[in-house]
Amino acid sequence: MNEIAKILQLLREYDNERKNYHKTLRSGGWDVTGAQVNILRIVGSEPGICVSRLSEEVGIHITTAQGYVDRLVAKKLLSMQVDPADRRKKLLYLTAEGEKVSRSVPLAYKPLLLKNLQHATAEEKQIILAGLELVIRFMQRKDLENDKQSSE
Repeated sequence: MNEIAKILQLLREYDNERKNYHKTLRSGGWDVTGAQVNILRIVGSEPGICVSRLSEEVGIHITTAQGYVDRLVAKKLLSMQVDPADRRKKLLYLTAEGEKVSRSVPLAYKPLLLKNLQHATAEEKQIILAGLELVIRFMQRKDLENDKQSSE
């Protein structure tokens, strides 16, 4: 198999891992998405976290985080309480059902990858970073010929 075919195969495998996780959630009867599981786990590890802090930790806009929170509250997996020190602030907590889901759902592909990357050597992490940066560069269709000419 040539290198380009191998790259495409690995990208398909990554995409398949993502799709398989969503299938696992559906077949396991969990009515949550991978992103919602991640939020449940963060709230479980930081009870009383506010939505703005949650959005920073997840790396999403606060309105997107609020949307996730609203859906999880509607599913009775999260509860929101007003912060007695600042009534504008809403503090998040897992409900009993939220704790159950958080403990029973298998790790999503990204958190599992992050957990496993902690065991990678510094050299392995640098190789992965360099490879991913190149993949992104190629996927963004930058004019690589112009890059080569400008660096000469």
